[in-house]
Amino acid sequence: MFQSVSEDIIKKALAMYTAKDTRYLRDAQINRSDDSINLIATFSIDNCCYAVPNSGHFNAIEAIICLNQMFYVALLGCRDRLPGYDDLAIDDFDECWQKVYTKVYISEFETIKFRKLIDSSSFYGKLTIHPRHKLGDKMYGDCDFGFGNDKECKSFTGHIKGLIPILG
Repeated sequence: MFQSVSEDIIKKALAMYTAKDTRYLRDAQINRSDDSINLIATFSIDNCCYAVPNSGHFNAIEAIICLNQMFYVALLGCRDRLPGYDDLAIDDFDECWQKVYTKVYISEFETIKFRKLIDSSSFYGKLTIHPRHKLGDKMYGDCDFGFGNDKECKSFTGHIKGLIPILG
């Protein structure tokens, strides 16, 4: 069952985007199971941060920014299921969040498929993270994602591999 992610968690997770006026994720819902973390988010891009203002269409650069935003919100929203994060109170997270930002990264884009134009004024995103195994001081995982103007999010889809730091 999906639960809403609080605005407080979203604000903390996306502070660096808000400061640069590039926070595109508006709200999110999360579902955690034994083998995956699932996030559904709504987005709106009022002004593109790098191209023709108000072009109205969604492209690969915006997809990566939105993917990162979903990933950070999922990470903070499910901290109770991640090694080293589970005992961290939301207020304590401010101190270590800068360390987390610099150590979370996409290690490999396996697939990206752009099937249909997306109106960037209002759209949805989905992210599923499958934590797989520890690799040194990081957790390695597979991630499936998608974006679209409907909740199926099949207009732009992809699969990545990523690394998440283990705190401790």
